Formats: sequence, C-alpha cells, structure tokens
Amino acid sequence: MTAKQKAEKLYKSVNTFILSCVGTDGYPLTKAVVPGKYREMISEMYFCTNTSSKFATEISKNPKSTVYFFSRRLIWKGCMLKGKMEIVSDLTVKKKYWLNKFKGAYPEKSYTDPDFCVLKFVPETGRYYSWYKIDDFDI
Repeated sequence: MTAKQKAEKLYKSVNTFILSCVGTDGYPLTKAVVPGKYREMISEMYFCTNTSSKFATEISKNPKSTVYFFSRRLIWKGCMLKGKMEIVSDLTVKKKYWLNKFKGAYPEKSYTDPDFCVLKFVPETGRYYSWYKIDDFDI
C-alpha cells in the first residue's frame, strides 16, 4: 500500500482535522474542525465553518494552507497535506455539506445562510507518518 493510499484510509476513519493557514500578520492561524459530510478522496476535501470566522477571512487573502489529521487511538499515525484552500460559493456544494445539526448556529437555519461557509481544500503534497516512519508523497 502506498503512503497516499494509507493517508486516504486514515482520512476516512478519523474525526478531527486541524486546518492551518497563513495570517496577514505572517503567523500561522490554526483551528480544529470536524470532517465534511462526505469524504471521498484526499485530492479534494471539504470543511464547514463560518464566513465571518478569522480563518475564512485569511483564506480569502492567501489560499496556502495545510490540513493535518491523526488517529486518536494511535497518536503516532497521522498525515499532513499542503495545498490551497478556497471558499465555496456554489449553493449546490453548500447544500451537499449542510448538516441539520448546524441549524442552531445559523439564523436562517439553512445552507443559504450567508455565514455558512464551505471550504474546499486541494492538496499538492502530503506527509504520512506511522510508527516512526515518514513517507512524503505527491497528490
């Protein structure tokens, strides 16, 4: 199994993701998020947040970002992906990733709420770490 295949397997099984971007002040900005409703492949990943968040504001200025995820059972198994993130405005995509549990966080209680934000991440490279071994790979 290649490092990319191992990373995809891990991606589909974990529930915490750490997103980082470059802030306008030059320092990293990091936040933890839950995964999107659908997880297909690591070549295109989706996350939900608020349009009004500092993270979304920074992404709109500089798309360079990373996504890190790991096994909580085995803290020594994880993957870091480097790439670019963008804010999705397509309502079809926003509807796809909307969850009913989000209703309490948005006044319109719908994916059409202007503060409901879907982030699309497209990685370029990855680093898979497992049992003290590091494997770098391209996407």
